[in-house]
Amino acid sequence: MKKLFFASACVLAFTAGTAANAGNILIINGSAGTSEPGTTSSITTQLQTLHEAVGNVVAISSGIPADFASYDQVWDIRFSNVFALSAQEQAGYVSYLAGGGGMFVMGENSSFMSRNNSVLSLINLAGGGALGFVTPSSTQTVVAPFTGPNAVDSIAYSAPGGVNSTGTGDWITTDGTNGTGVAWGKGDLANAQLGALTVIFDVNFMMTTANFASVQLTKNLIGFIEGEVNPPTPGIPEPATWAMLIAGFGLVGTAMRRRRTFAQIEA
Repeated sequence: MKKLFFASACVLAFTAGTAANAGNILIINGSAGTSEPGTTSSITTQLQTLHEAVGNVVAISSGIPADFASYDQVWDIRFSNVFALSAQEQAGYVSYLAGGGGMFVMGENSSFMSRNNSVLSLINLAGGGALGFVTPSSTQTVVAPFTGPNAVDSIAYSAPGGVNSTGTGDWITTDGTNGTGVAWGKGDLANAQLGALTVIFDVNFMMTTANFASVQLTKNLIGFIEGEVNPPTPGIPEPATWAMLIAGFGLVGTAMRRRRTFAQIEA
């Protein structure tokens, strides 16, 4: 009976675990003040669609809400210069990261330096290092773990910005010297060691019109942050596993019936 109960409990745990892994996602898109409404709408739609495809629950806000601590992840996809992060907003983001939150923060090319400089300041404040802005090559290599599980090995950005160092993090994409994307997992940020932060200095890769490689990269970004802040529990067994479990239940039941029959004969 203990074996049967254990197997049944495992199945229930698998089923419950899958539902529990859905993340609460906040997308901050700056729709009320963006310099490019069409671009903002496109990247919002794409990101929401990809999050919901993996079961996440998405809320969208134009600006930073007073309280976002209830969200597993915050995706700040604003890029216009009017959305340079203030010192107070940077402190709020670091506090969120320190509490175990996951974040994506978008930068852009050299035409958006007010926004970019504030993103670099946020990274430094979080303890990710003092990074310098550069304009890297458009074609870049995607670096593991961002090469999977959705296969992608390189990406061609339209007009990216980037940085000259990863600080205490690691490249997401690089041209060999500089790079457009950097990631900090748990333990990488000196002042927010429970959090995970990803930054990419490009907008177009996340639009609905993006090429296949860009979509693959966005999916892998979602998976990386999710894995850092909301690690998956065992999933529902595959059909073959179900068959093995059912067969196992049958064998245990048969053995129990035989034991009862033998006991009756002996009696």
